[in-house]
This record gives sequence, structure tokens and C-alpha cells, in this order.
Amino acid sequence: MTSLLILLSPDEHVRERMAATQAPGVAYAVVSARDVVHTGTFGTDGDGKPVTASTPFLWGSVSKPVTATLAMTLAKSGELRLDAPVVSYLPAFRLKEPGAERITVRQLLNQTSGIPTSLTLTDQFDPGRRPLATIPDFATISAVSEPGAEHHYSSLNYLALSAVIEQVTGKPFADVLRTRLLEPLGMKGAITAPSDRLPPGHRYVFGQPVAMDSPYDAAGVGYGYLGGTLQDAIAFAQAQLGAAPKVLDSDLLTELHRGETPAGEGLEYGLGWRRWPLKNFGVDSDQPVVWHGGAVAGYQAAIMLLPSQDRAVVVLQNAYGTFQEPQLLDTAFGLTTLLAGGEPTPSKASISYPAALAGFVALALLLVVLLAFSIQRAIHPRRPRRLWRLALSLLLLGGLATILAWFLPRALGLELDQLVLWAPDLAWLVNTILGLIVLLAAAQVVLTARQRQVRPRTTDAGARLTGQ
Repeated sequence: MTSLLILLSPDEHVRERMAATQAPGVAYAVVSARDVVHTGTFGTDGDGKPVTASTPFLWGSVSKPVTATLAMTLAKSGELRLDAPVVSYLPAFRLKEPGAERITVRQLLNQTSGIPTSLTLTDQFDPGRRPLATIPDFATISAVSEPGAEHHYSSLNYLALSAVIEQVTGKPFADVLRTRLLEPLGMKGAITAPSDRLPPGHRYVFGQPVAMDSPYDAAGVGYGYLGGTLQDAIAFAQAQLGAAPKVLDSDLLTELHRGETPAGEGLEYGLGWRRWPLKNFGVDSDQPVVWHGGAVAGYQAAIMLLPSQDRAVVVLQNAYGTFQEPQLLDTAFGLTTLLAGGEPTPSKASISYPAALAGFVALALLLVVLLAFSIQRAIHPRRPRRLWRLALSLLLLGGLATILAWFLPRALGLELDQLVLWAPDLAWLVNTILGLIVLLAAAQVVLTARQRQVRPRTTDAGARLTGQ
């Protein structure tokens, strides 16, 4: 019965999730420390070729536990002190307010530095960018809590950690990662540079996956732009289960996986890993699941460890969208539930995405109607228009533009120019609406100017009374 569960149910589950998410390609595996229990590859890559165990994917924030593992090996060798202040390695490290001098390397690892969730310094696509070069820019970032006080997940922590590793070793982060961790673990197909071959990923446009060339942040290998094949992900997962004791000993793994800080009710974050109880995956058990998911534009990934069962699940998918993330994660979550003997319960599709699309389309159509009406009135002006009405119109249009261009992207944790990567359909609609707002504002100015050139009509009686 167990063998049927291992050999059949996972494939069925993955196929169901592919149909639900329309992900074009998926590669996954169930492994133990010593064996590959089962693998499955489905669909095609962005070039239309069948997905295989050798197809490369980007891993997104699954990069973080890899970087944390590298940091722990450096700590074990005495090159890095986890409880040392970051400024002891990077004297130029500052935040906008005082207090950065108290942030430790460990607090970067467990995300308690107080550095906020922000994409202002991440997802920049200069192929020559390196982590060390970004450190002066941290002075523009405002902390959201005191160091060590609270957990705030932020890729900036791992960007700073990558810079620390560069400073400690005197070498580019990607080179250190490859020579000190990836190669010893046999991760030969790992992607650590923009020049490494990668097929197009997919982003969702009006609910449909569309191929895209995923941009690459050369400074972001440590927080989100590491990639590799299913074989590479398997090697890393098995090492986390204890398959490579000469590289990662049991004490090191225990410290990596231990929940160090609360990250929600019953949830913890360790050194680069989330630690949740199995009951969060629909199984009546407090056994820990040590896991991390990740995504960049075009790709999504997850590694789920069940250390007490000597099992791990690896899932790589070549599609991602901000609004589709819960459904994409359900592929890995459901496999974890199956592995623990439970019944997967997929997340319900959110109505926020279609509602947002419908709302923006309706707003764009309304602005088109108002623009046409304003142009028609400007061509055939009837009576003078009061200036206060123009001022009110411009104020309302300016407020709407501010909400769309500033508040909306930040509500999603993005800048406006980054919205096109993560939700391109919304980005295009927002930019279309902003363009219509500009045209409508210009039309309102022209309309007012034209109408104020029209002299008020007078009756014959009124003309006689005024002597005209």
C-alpha cells in the first residue's frame, strides 16, 4: 500500500496541480538521504522541449537555505562568526536610522535584523552587479524594528549576507558558493551567473502562462537567483537529510533546521529555513516540516524536508505569478501531505486577481468614455466653466494616479516598474489607466480654456436693460 502511495499518488497529484495552475513544465522528486525514491518530469520548458531531470530552473528564495548552509560551513571553519556585528565585516553597512551597528550575522540569517521587506535594492539586472557594491545603498533603507526584536522576512538580509561572505573570503559570492558548497555536493548544473543557460520561464497574463526570458540579478544569487536542475535540487535536499556528512555534519544541520524565531502562530524561522508543524499541511501531527519556497519572474520552486521520516520533496516549476503563488505552492504542499499519509486540500483560487482585472478594465473603459465626452465638449463648447471645477477634476485625477502609481505597487511589495515582472497584465492596465488620466487631465484643461472663451448668451430684454 505504501509503495502505491509513493509510486502513483504523487504523479496524479502533480498532474492535477499542473492542470489547475496551467504550469507548462514541472520536475519533482521524493528522496531519502541515500535514495531517490521517485521522480517525475512533465510538460515542456520555455523552448518547447520536454522537461527532464537535466532541465534548468531558477529557484527563487530556495537560494536562501543554500546561502545559509554556505554561511554555516564558513562558521564551522572559523572564517565567519554568526554573532559578530555585520559592521565588523562591512564597516560601510548602515541603515537610514541609527542601530545598524547592532545587527549581527545571525540576525541576517534568521531574518530578525529589522530590515524590511523591500525590492528597492533587489531584482536589479546589471550583469556586473555584486553584493558588496550594494552595501552603501542600504543607508536609504529604514528599519521596521530593533535588531533581534521581530521576524521580518526580507531578501535584503541575504543580499547583505552575500556581501559579508564576499568580504570574508575576498572572492565573488558566486565563486565561493560554487567551490565551497555546490561542487562538493555534486550540484554540477547549478546556475550562478547570467551567462548560464536557462530556457524561458512563464508569467501569467490574464490567467494564461506566457513565455518570457527571465531577467537575472547577478548580485542576487544568495537571495533568489540561484538555479539548477532537478538533479541539483535532489543533491541539496539529500545533503540536508545527512547524505554528505563530510560537508555538512549533523550538528551543523541541527542548527540550520532549528526554529530560532517565531514567524507566526505556531510557525518558526531557522537559519534560512521555515519550520512548520505537519498539522499546517492537513496532517494531525506536530512533526516538523523544514522547508522553503521561492520564486522569481518565470519560475517557482520548493524544497520540503521531513527529517524525522528521512524524506524530502523537491518541486521545480517554470511558471510564476504573484496571484497564482498559493496554487503553485500547493504542488509541493500536497506532496508533503501525501508523504505524511494525509489527503491534500488545495487552496481555493482567490477572487482578488479576476476582481482586480475586471475593476481595472472597467476603470479604463470609464476613463475612455470621460475622455471622449471631454473632447466632444471641447470641440463644441457651450458655456464658460468655473476654474474651481477644473481644479477639482485635476485633484481627483491626481489622487487616482497617485494611488495607482505609488500605493498599489507598494501594497504588493513592489515598485511600479517591477510590477510588469510579477503581474504584467495588471502593470499594463495600470499604465494604460495612467496614460488615460494624463490625456483626460489635458482634455479638461483644454475644455476649460475653450469654454472660458465663450461669451455668455443674453436675452433681448437683458440686452435692452444693459443698454446694448
